Amino acid sequence: MTKNNTKFILQIIISTTITTIILLVYFYFAHGLPVAHELERANVASVQIIQGNETITLTDDEDIEQAVNIVQILSFRFGDANGGPADTTCTFYLRDGSKMEMGANNDTIFKNGRQYAGVNDSCRLFGNLMQGIFFPETLQDEKLYNERMSDAYSKI
Repeated sequence: MTKNNTKFILQIIISTTITTIILLVYFYFAHGLPVAHELERANVASVQIIQGNETITLTDDEDIEQAVNIVQILSFRFGDANGGPADTTCTFYLRDGSKMEMGANNDTIFKNGRQYAGVNDSCRLFGNLMQGIFFPETLQDEKLYNERMSDAYSKI
C-alpha cells in the first residue's frame, strides 16, 4: 500500500515538473524575459529621461512611478541585438546612490551598457509611452518619435 502511494506521488511530482518546464519555455518564447525585474519604485529617488534632443528630470512620486512601470514592459530574448543608438534613455538614480540606465530603440534594449534583443514590440511601446506621457509636445505630423526615426533610417 505504501509503495503504491509513493509511486503515485512520484508520478504527480514528475508530471507537474514537466508541465512547469513546458509552460516556462512557452512563456519565454511568447513573451521573453523582463529586463527591469529588480527595479522598484520605492528604491528610486529621481529619473532622467532623454528622447532625441529633449531631456527631463522627474522627482514627483507619480511621475517616477509611471517611468518605472513603463520600463518594466521591456522584454528580451537571448541572442544578438541589432544595436544602434537608443532613441529613449532613462537613468534611474537610486536611493542607495547607484544608478540604472535603461533605453531602447525600435528593436534593441540597452541596460547599463549591455544590449538585448527586444521582444514583441516592447521597445516601440516603451518609446511611444515615454513620448506620449513625458514629451507630448514633440509629436510632429501626428507621428510618434520612433515612427519618425524609422522613416529617417529607411531613407539612409
